[in-house]
Amino acid sequence: MCAMDGGLWERRARARRKREMLRRLRELDRIDAAHGLGAHPSLGHRRPRARRAGRRAGRGASVVAFVVSMSAVLLFVALGTSPVPVSIRSALGLGPDPLATVPLLPADDGHFEFLQTQPGRPKTPVAYDPCEKIEVVINPDGAPDDYRNLVETATDRISDASGLKFDIIGNTDERPSDDRQIEDNPHYGPGWAPVLVAWSDNDETPQLGGDVAGLGGSTAVTILGSKVYVTGVVTLDSEAFDDISHRLNGRPQAQAIVDHEFGHLVGLDHVDDSGELMYSENIGRTSWGPGDKAGLSRLGRGKCL
Repeated sequence: MCAMDGGLWERRARARRKREMLRRLRELDRIDAAHGLGAHPSLGHRRPRARRAGRRAGRGASVVAFVVSMSAVLLFVALGTSPVPVSIRSALGLGPDPLATVPLLPADDGHFEFLQTQPGRPKTPVAYDPCEKIEVVINPDGAPDDYRNLVETATDRISDASGLKFDIIGNTDERPSDDRQIEDNPHYGPGWAPVLVAWSDNDETPQLGGDVAGLGGSTAVTILGSKVYVTGVVTLDSEAFDDISHRLNGRPQAQAIVDHEFGHLVGLDHVDDSGELMYSENIGRTSWGPGDKAGLSRLGRGKCL
């Protein structure tokens, strides 16, 4: 289990309120998809029921109007651009503004790719909510002695390049799994599960076979028509890290692997450019390249929810 202090319980309570709001928004998405504009229920062909069916159609139109109106109001509040007081938005579990911003770097600075983009918007990446800290837990089993410093350095470097903020809330006994429960996970309670960082081997995690030293990625859900990452997993090869620790320049190499996987976590894909840290092979680079930084500057500009 993850050990939680009083402040963490308060944050988790706020997360529960936000989760309920987001759940309602997803329900509005579902209703809108079923009864959207132009998608009225069929009136049928039986003349004696025409008037009653007409009333049903009217109610369907009312549902459409309600969904559109509520979606607009909630989006107006959630985007943080309305005059709604901060106290009200906070009571809804919504952050008013991104926690931090960085300059948007030119797209032609090096090379970057995104793991996912928004439907119909191939240049807009799926990203985490920049108005909320990304909670992280660590399973130290099989990890190197300086595991905490490796994770803290990786989150700091991502934050500096993207503006996204992280909160390492403690250790956990959860293990990486293909069927991880992303919401209401029994290890953490109600709400989205925090990002899990763990060390493993190819017996437990077959994807770590061969030369693969780590895996990283996040799960997205659709809210108000946009995809947003809500949690993820970084899995690192304990045997590879043990081997690296015995090398002369092992510490920077180990850090580069963790940084690379956190790049995947927040949405960067591999690129075919050895001048970037997100190059698919580790050839000795230990810091973000120009394309990495340009991509990360865009991943910090997701939608506030």
